[in-house]
Amino acid sequence: MRVEDGPDFYPGARGDVLDGRYELCHQLGHGVYSTTWLAKRRGSTQQASGSTTQYVALKLLSRDATNDVRGRIMLEVDAMKRLRERGPHAGLPVLYEDFAFDQSAHICLALNFLGSDVGSFRRSVTNKALAPHVARTIMRQVVDAVAHLHAQGMVHTDIKPDNILFQVDLTDEEIAAWDATIEDPTADSPYPCPYTPDCSPEEAAKIKVVLVDLGQCQWAEGKPTVSQFSAFSLRAPEIILKSDFSPAIDIWAIGCIVFEMLVGRWLFHPVDGEDDWSVEDDHLAKMMELTGETFSAEILARSPVRDEYFDTQGNLLRVDELYFVKIQDAMSNYKLLDQDEIALAADLVSRCCRLDPAARPSAAELALHPWFSKTDQ
Repeated sequence: MRVEDGPDFYPGARGDVLDGRYELCHQLGHGVYSTTWLAKRRGSTQQASGSTTQYVALKLLSRDATNDVRGRIMLEVDAMKRLRERGPHAGLPVLYEDFAFDQSAHICLALNFLGSDVGSFRRSVTNKALAPHVARTIMRQVVDAVAHLHAQGMVHTDIKPDNILFQVDLTDEEIAAWDATIEDPTADSPYPCPYTPDCSPEEAAKIKVVLVDLGQCQWAEGKPTVSQFSAFSLRAPEIILKSDFSPAIDIWAIGCIVFEMLVGRWLFHPVDGEDDWSVEDDHLAKMMELTGETFSAEILARSPVRDEYFDTQGNLLRVDELYFVKIQDAMSNYKLLDQDEIALAADLVSRCCRLDPAARPSAAELALHPWFSKTDQ
């Protein structure tokens, strides 16, 4: 993301000093609403509050995102402050401070410095799948982080591999040496993953990850401030049906991600049938096919858009036939996992991906699933 790509973004450059204290080094990454930079706290002995290093990740919100924060539409800053007030969690980002800059046009969050993302890590593998012991280590920590979020009354709503970052343990000298190798400071350059996809179970046990980006976070109680949540392929059915907002949408996403990590493919890949059906029609159909369930009259009655997709009998309007496939069989088709692994993983995914959000386990309950405690050889 360069300034010419998005005029709503702050045009950061190496050497820029924000709030008189943070010197920009290079861009780590970008999203729809922000860019994130490696920055160094000015003054060799003064560190960001709570930080053990002079280096931080500065998340620079766009003008639109800044306005949404101030209008209480985007709840990221409030959510991060609540987490800070109630104690840190190893699987969630740390907010050191927030401030406005550039004549208050942008809000900046000073966060702990982290490495690259799990999505890129998975996509670097030839078959796009992670070894079960690697996926298990990562997702165990994600579920624990989600359980903590939910306990604080928050719903992440945007859990995806690209929002799971690796922790790194580097000295200031090591960070400075790495930063010096970056030729283009305005191109995304996250710290390389310190692990390899084919690492042993012993090495995988050392992996530490953090679930980041609370930009779409919502309070569990109360009406959501926005109408669209989640990555396209990870949407829970109630997101499409615009009903039943709850922490259960995070659980659905977790189930989809476990499948994706183990077989290297999305669990749901809906397509547009042009004049015959919509992407949402196909997504709802695939949800029924893979779960083996149908939407109850009670669920559909709570949807304000029910009649856009279903007839009076609860059948899809534009999809005539459904072809049911068990999740266990879908995982077996890729021939990447042994049957014991498939049985446990498919059970976990199936429990997460229930059409009725009330039937899904809580994150705390999900953490006790035997797939997470399976012994890896």
